[in-house]
Amino acid sequence: MSPPRRRIGRFALPLPVHQEFDYRLPDGAELQPGVRCRLPFGSGFKTGVLVSVEDGDDDRDGLKTVAECLDAQPLLSASVLALARWAADYYLQPIGEVLFLCLPKALRRGQPARDSRFTVWRPLPADEAALQALARRAPKQHAAYLALLDDPQGMSAASLREQLGDWRSAMRGLVARGLAESLQAEALDWPQQEPDFPTLTAEQQAIVERIEPQLDRFGSHLIQGVTGSGKTEVYLALMRRVIDAGRQVILLAPEIGLTPQLVERFRRRLGRPVLLSHSAQSDAERYRSWDAFRRGVAPVLIGTRSALFSDCPDLGLIVVDEEHDPSYRQQDGVRYHARDVALRRAQQLGIPVVLGSATPSSESLYNLRRDHAQRYWLRQRVGGGRPPAIELLDVSQIKPVCGCSPRLLSAVGRHLGDGGQVLLFLNRRGYAPVVMCHQCGWQAQCHQCDARMTLHQSLNRLICHHCGSQRPMPETCPDCGAGGIRHHGVGTEQLEEFLGQRFPQVPVIRIDRDTVSRSRSLSVQLETLHQGQPAILVGTQMLAKGHDYPHISLVGILDADQALYSSFYRASERLIQTVLQVTGRAGRSGRPGQALLQTAFPEHPLMQGLTREDYDELMQPILKERQLLGFPPAARAVTLQVDALSLEDALQRLNGLAGQLDAHGLPDGVRRIGPIPALMTRRIGRYRAQLSLLAPDVARLRQALKPLLPSLLRPRNRAGSRLTIEVDPLDL
Repeated sequence: MSPPRRRIGRFALPLPVHQEFDYRLPDGAELQPGVRCRLPFGSGFKTGVLVSVEDGDDDRDGLKTVAECLDAQPLLSASVLALARWAADYYLQPIGEVLFLCLPKALRRGQPARDSRFTVWRPLPADEAALQALARRAPKQHAAYLALLDDPQGMSAASLREQLGDWRSAMRGLVARGLAESLQAEALDWPQQEPDFPTLTAEQQAIVERIEPQLDRFGSHLIQGVTGSGKTEVYLALMRRVIDAGRQVILLAPEIGLTPQLVERFRRRLGRPVLLSHSAQSDAERYRSWDAFRRGVAPVLIGTRSALFSDCPDLGLIVVDEEHDPSYRQQDGVRYHARDVALRRAQQLGIPVVLGSATPSSESLYNLRRDHAQRYWLRQRVGGGRPPAIELLDVSQIKPVCGCSPRLLSAVGRHLGDGGQVLLFLNRRGYAPVVMCHQCGWQAQCHQCDARMTLHQSLNRLICHHCGSQRPMPETCPDCGAGGIRHHGVGTEQLEEFLGQRFPQVPVIRIDRDTVSRSRSLSVQLETLHQGQPAILVGTQMLAKGHDYPHISLVGILDADQALYSSFYRASERLIQTVLQVTGRAGRSGRPGQALLQTAFPEHPLMQGLTREDYDELMQPILKERQLLGFPPAARAVTLQVDALSLEDALQRLNGLAGQLDAHGLPDGVRRIGPIPALMTRRIGRYRAQLSLLAPDVARLRQALKPLLPSLLRPRNRAGSRLTIEVDPLDL
């Protein structure tokens, strides 16, 4: 007699393990993949996502039964499940951790999936006699009815409480009398006006007309336009066509916490609700966005990386703005590149991806060479202005004052005097990057990292920008006891202070991670810029993320030389992108713009090339060099990094993996780099080493990894050491 058959569910759990877990499904339960269940695990319970169902033997030893199904319907569609499975396989990440990335925090913790709509009460028609009788017999209900009449669209519980105090009994009475009704309303910010679409330029219209016939199929479309050329208006025109067809859109942006104006602009242009999803929101706000988009009541979701995994009934377009930005690469937790996952999701759904940038990534330029994408040009700024010519300021023979040369300060004063605004870019936050004793040479080093600590004067503290550790600024040298500890170098905090003293008649606005995380009045400060009043804007690379400051007439870049001799192989590419993005902020409102780049190496070929401002010309030698070296994007790479309590332990574990590779032999064309200590060997108190593999294509890279997969896919963390895997890493 054959053993009885029962339904077996395979579940993914949020654990750092490369496996799924089988559980018996309750008798009669018809569960579909994508639902969450409460599962007995060890001595407790965990929340898991059902990924597949199959018939199985009832006598399997130790097979436990699902404790509770948490969802009546799947929270994740088949397409999102397939995307998560692909991402887990391609990036060698645990499937459970990838799947739970697709859910809001409350659902990851096993809380019920609630409807994000809220209840409102509306009045129902009543004749005058009924109202007079109500006023005599139930004055509180009468007052509540009059309040409802003032807002016929519906009053929420909060509004009723504000106007009436204890309102619930009165509202129950009105509903019982048939004078009011309750209904569910969406927590969405709807525009109060008709869609507002400007007339497109000839270049913009030509791009829309070329892409529009291809909106029904997969394709990668790269819009390369100079800063200020109106890429966003092209996005909006394409989005409107997709929305009019009843479909939805995801737009990824590298940094949207600073730009609520972006969302308002999209709402105004489209005349439809636009949702926002990013890490600066509360968990409740992100849940509302996730739920409304999943139910299809809002057509557009704008967000950072993880917004890409949001589910929806009918996705029709994905837009990746500033596609070159490195923030699209997730560097911790589940490691992936949002731009590349966007391309995969679009390919699975058969929909287009629109990529936009004035300075496309080397990967996108390489894909153009291989005909994996189509390019569209926006060569003219909206309004007819031109990006400012970049002028080099030679500072090799002078000592700048707080990072600013005399010519730069003179230009700042001149532009402010003419009513313009000034942007000064310094990619170094804090007050000073070096604190030292001139008696014995002591320097303020982080106790946990191979890095110097940065002085933050406003806090009178030293802070490590790698691990976040802090300690007070010492009054005397910790080594020799001498007084007069000095600081060297300039950060944005010191530059802000200096400029405030030098130009007291204008506001100085600083934008970096410190001000954005602490200041809730930043949007008010930025409004000063949009009003066109003279001001100085000081900031780090956050200023290079596509924000529109239309009244900037002068851009000054204080210190770009550090990238010229960096060991980071992408340093030249990043320098070119940053300089062209930042200088492109100037001259957008009809006022002529000026861009000044301070350098101690004005004859360097890269600096000379920047003055010609031809991005493709600047990138050609870089791509050729990468081809000769066999580096990305001409090759595919994976990096295995181990951090341990000692460097010897980290190298020993990697040497074991290298031995396995050597024993099997590397396929033709595959190279190994390492094991070697990481560039920053000690970080957060642990020592790091790495091993990288490079191959001409993914197939050979996976072939090389095959003998390692059993070791890599077992639980990675051992006593004292942790292994992380980076597929397509930004660094090697």
